[in-house]
Amino acid sequence: MDAIVAKPYGLNKLQKNNNFSKVILLEKKLFPKFCELLNNYHNVKYSKKFWQILIGIWFRRTLALLLNRINSLDECLKLYKISCSTFFKNNSYSLASLDETSFYQNCNDDRWNNLLYSRIINFLETDIHKEFIEYEHKSNNFSNFKIKSLNKDILLKGELLKKCLSIYNKISNKFLKKDDAVIMNSYLPLGVEIKLELALKQIPQLWFYQERNLKLPIPLHDYNKFLRKKLKNKFIHNSECNIENIVSLLIFELLPLCYLEGFKYLQKIASEQLWPDSPKFIFTSNNYTEDEVFKFWTASKVDKGFKYYVGQHGNGYGFPRNLSPQIEEITSDKFITWGFQGELPQYIPAFVLKTAGEKNENYSPKGGLLLIEFLLPARYETWDTDYEFIEYFNDQKKFVLNLDKNPKNKLTIRLHASCHLFKWCEYERWFDFDPSLKLDNGAINIKKLISKNRLIVHSYNSTGLLETLSQNIPTLAFWQKGLDIIENKDIQSFQALVDVGIIHLSAKSAANKVNDIWNDVESWWNQSCIQKERKKFCELYAKTSSNPVGELKKILLS
Repeated sequence: MDAIVAKPYGLNKLQKNNNFSKVILLEKKLFPKFCELLNNYHNVKYSKKFWQILIGIWFRRTLALLLNRINSLDECLKLYKISCSTFFKNNSYSLASLDETSFYQNCNDDRWNNLLYSRIINFLETDIHKEFIEYEHKSNNFSNFKIKSLNKDILLKGELLKKCLSIYNKISNKFLKKDDAVIMNSYLPLGVEIKLELALKQIPQLWFYQERNLKLPIPLHDYNKFLRKKLKNKFIHNSECNIENIVSLLIFELLPLCYLEGFKYLQKIASEQLWPDSPKFIFTSNNYTEDEVFKFWTASKVDKGFKYYVGQHGNGYGFPRNLSPQIEEITSDKFITWGFQGELPQYIPAFVLKTAGEKNENYSPKGGLLLIEFLLPARYETWDTDYEFIEYFNDQKKFVLNLDKNPKNKLTIRLHASCHLFKWCEYERWFDFDPSLKLDNGAINIKKLISKNRLIVHSYNSTGLLETLSQNIPTLAFWQKGLDIIENKDIQSFQALVDVGIIHLSAKSAANKVNDIWNDVESWWNQSCIQKERKKFCELYAKTSSNPVGELKKILLS
């Protein structure tokens, strides 16, 4: 094509810092008015916290997305002489998603983004000419690569487990008390969660495993264009900030249907759940996002004074730059961390929930080398995540290129289990790079995979890094941008891992370390200097507990 790809937007550290601050300022300014309009339209008097629990994550990510799209387009128009732009045209296609999940799917859909860009151009001061082409809206699955299906044994085990749980649920529901605690997707291993509920003197309900009517019966054609225009007119105001003006013009156009046209449906389904009327507390480490029914029910209970606790879900808290405090940290009465002590009063240091009660050192000293891969991010950040992912993939190839023959022959590249949902085609790219490489598509349980390897390499600042360090499994890590992605207050702790060779600031450095220690990984890993820094780091960010049930019970009931 006779074309130029525009310069990517927002990648440097300063821009990321500034844009994150802008998003938070916009949120503080616009969200209260947004909540007021929704309360008035639905004829309710819900608190700001109710709306934060229900739509707060969506609202913040939408602000970040719009800031990215507006500034990307604005920068493009300033840097290049553009006289005309072409857009898809489909009068039946709107920007509104059904719910939070479909919003994230739309973020990565090129046609949805094309329509969003066409709307933004309407509000920018430009004389650009617009042309439209008709299109049919088809499936978003662009990849024709066939993923290997799970084997029959795994499918049969899954069906058997489902039947057993269904029988158990029917029995356990009979013992439900109205003041039982609701523990939903706690991130604890199943056995530990069961023990926790028994320690709380209640019959384990295993709510997450129970079948519920979660599909909202809201067809997309319920989209009410005139209602949204009416609400928009009440929301817009003139500002010196062009981004703020465009956000106020588009936010109701982007609002998912389940929060507006489908609000009564959502309210009805939430009220029909068999959860306790007066829960001792509500605890989740996952359902604060995307589970619309749980969010609505929880927000309603919080408005009535019931306690709401959230457990840390992975590594996106405390130390990563430009993330905290996140909505679930702000809205919870207690935010249970994996060890860090933050500035908010609701932070309660605990331990790594995901591996609670599990034995350490689940690896094979004579096994292989495991490289764990990142997933193409959803495009709702303030910067160009697609461009950054291209740089990330190039780093992965550098790592493999610099491996010696022996570790490379033992290498397994673990792709993210959801990579097939995106059109980036990691399988084909890796195959084009080196068809001899062994790839895992995410079907094998990650714990089983780790147990077959002598050394685990995390190619990004991941949750897995905290898990393997806490379990004393030989670990290396390298990622883009070095320590720029870490908050200033935490850099010293991460630098200590750099100094002893656990974290590396380049792919080549990480590969060279693998080559150096390959023949005797255990001796390297068990050096006193390595273990000393590992333990110090884990004490801050990835603690373990000899009594996870007792410790968590105390935190939840105190």
